[in-house]
Amino acid sequence: MEKNDKPMSERLSQLSRRELQVAYKIMEGLPNKRIASQLFISERTVKFHCANIYRKLDIRNRTSLMASYYREFHQPGGHVFLK
Repeated sequence: MEKNDKPMSERLSQLSRRELQVAYKIMEGLPNKRIASQLFISERTVKFHCANIYRKLDIRNRTSLMASYYREFHQPGGHVFLK
């Protein structure tokens, strides 16, 4: 598990608009090829955005992204972060 003291909402604010779009698609469970198709970008560009997302959020992979997001925003008493 990644160690980061900042809340996910604050870390998400570090992402560019396109990185956020890619992050939301990852959290929907879409593979890179489908993300690329839906956002009209190449699969290589999706991978580039993924690397930036992981670096900026201090996480290792898409599973960590989803776990961090749901841990913060979908726990009882928590709030749901809307797009």
